[in-house]
Amino acid sequence: MRAPSSASSSSSGFSMIEVLIAMLVIGTGALAMVMLQLHALRSSHESGLHARATLLAQELAELRASYPLRDGGDDPTLFAIQAGKAPMVAADCTRAPCSAHDFATAAVADWGSRFLRDFPAARAVACHDGSATAHTAWRCDHDASAAVVLKLGWRRIGTTRPDNGPVMSLVLGP
Repeated sequence: MRAPSSASSSSSGFSMIEVLIAMLVIGTGALAMVMLQLHALRSSHESGLHARATLLAQELAELRASYPLRDGGDDPTLFAIQAGKAPMVAADCTRAPCSAHDFATAAVADWGSRFLRDFPAARAVACHDGSATAHTAWRCDHDASAAVVLKLGWRRIGTTRPDNGPVMSLVLGP
């Protein structure tokens, strides 16, 4: 009687190579799902910031529309704020009556503090700007006959510093 040779015996089950390849395929799929979820969370967060910025811009446009502009006077709805810089200072209209100018200044200061609080590395500029780059650059031409443009920026997810230009620009009116 002869002993069966190993070459003629059939084995059932999986070889080590087949198991490793299966683990590689499953692992790659799982990693892809995790990356997809991470991308969805980042997109959702960025969309939320855009929606919040749009609401804040609308609020500022309404404030500007309700403020009686005076020729040659100081316009409190024209400003520049940036994270890390001194915040705007305004009169406290809750303790004593304020003029329309003081109220607008206080409302803009409150708006600015909420914007700086809610956005990472925030920056906002509201200025007269009629230049061709009004919506892509922070600079303003300060042409009094040009429309008032609100430029908003913040550090976007995945970056270590804010973008060079505004993330969002909106025309507030004349």
